[in-house]
Amino acid sequence: MANTKSSGKEPPSKQDTKKKSRVKWVATAFLLSFVISAVFSVAMGEVTANANVVIAILLLLFFIALGITFDAVGLAVATADPSAFHSMAAQRLRAGKKGVWLINNSDRVSSICNDIVGDICGVVTGAAGAAIVAKLFSDGAFWMSLAMTALISALTVGGKAACKHFAMTHSTSIVMIAAKAICLFRK
Repeated sequence: MANTKSSGKEPPSKQDTKKKSRVKWVATAFLLSFVISAVFSVAMGEVTANANVVIAILLLLFFIALGITFDAVGLAVATADPSAFHSMAAQRLRAGKKGVWLINNSDRVSSICNDIVGDICGVVTGAAGAAIVAKLFSDGAFWMSLAMTALISALTVGGKAACKHFAMTHSTSIVMIAAKAICLFRK
């Protein structure tokens, strides 16, 4: 006869497990955003306060390019065909396995690339642009700040728009580069 005693606890359902996983991911995304934003802001604040304007502008352009690059990676991961990576993973290539992992987790990878890094770069570049203008101009800073903000927005949005088609048509190559980069950092 089967034991009909119940321990009082039923195993969690798939729906409960997924919900807990989503909640955990939201908390992780929040913490990642906080830490990355703080690090980027401190770095940009130090440079814009202490370095000459040319270096501050170069760092500003670097952060714009970083946001555009991560946006392209996020889109590539979401649109890539996993078959090439399954083939490489079957041959026990680390980059192939990492590519499969990136594609299988494309929702979270895209969130990290597009939302966390991309959005933080947007916020940091806006603040850096305002700091650069404040450093350069004491009078008429409003109009220069407005022009700087518009230029930063145009470069960011225009750069992302230019990279969308490239990211979608070269998604396998982009995911492979990202997978190899992750493998290098994991060593």
